Amino acid sequence: MNSVSLSPPRRDVILIGGSQGSIVGVRTLLAALPPKLPAAIGITLHRSPTFVSSLVSVFDTKSQLPVVEPGNGRLFEPGLVYLAPRDHHMVFRHGAVWLDRGPKHHFVRPAVDVMFESGSEQFGARVIGVLLSGNLSDGVAGLVAIKDRGGLSLAQEPSEAEAPSMPRNAVAFDDVDVVFPIATAARLLTNLVSGMAIEEAVASNGVHRLVPHQAAGERPQRN
Repeated sequence: MNSVSLSPPRRDVILIGGSQGSIVGVRTLLAALPPKLPAAIGITLHRSPTFVSSLVSVFDTKSQLPVVEPGNGRLFEPGLVYLAPRDHHMVFRHGAVWLDRGPKHHFVRPAVDVMFESGSEQFGARVIGVLLSGNLSDGVAGLVAIKDRGGLSLAQEPSEAEAPSMPRNAVAFDDVDVVFPIATAARLLTNLVSGMAIEEAVASNGVHRLVPHQAAGERPQRN
């Protein structure tokens, strides 16, 4: 009997969440992504609801992809980076970005879980969820939702994160696919978007592939 080789699903939606200590990681990641990456990127970071920051400019000056704070109904298109505005959750409907001032989650708005869960509902297995440095557990339930719909979940190596709680809790409570140091994130994501199977991407980038239900604190196993 001939075996059938199944191609990896299309991965063209990257959703990144973080909090304390994540700005440097996002800048490093965006600076290293190729300018014609065929993926749409959504970013939710915990931000003050009242302080008017220049975060878009901070990211845009380093990024090879344009960075925008979207308005309601803007199409979520490949080749752009969409940053959730202050005091608004960022969600997705009908292939577009929508802003929501609904209840805070984990005491914050925008919340990572809201973006992850909405993205998983809208884009299914196309999503790669990435959780960076931050306190507490925002983003963990969202990564679970992404995995439940066939997407991939990635977490920053907790030992290098300024605030390790968010990635550490993801490893503890979700079957995270990969734990990565930030220096490898751009190449890893580029490989996955290009259609490379996760096993090959892990081997090519020297990152950690976790076994299901691996407890936090155990040493990750390498493929």
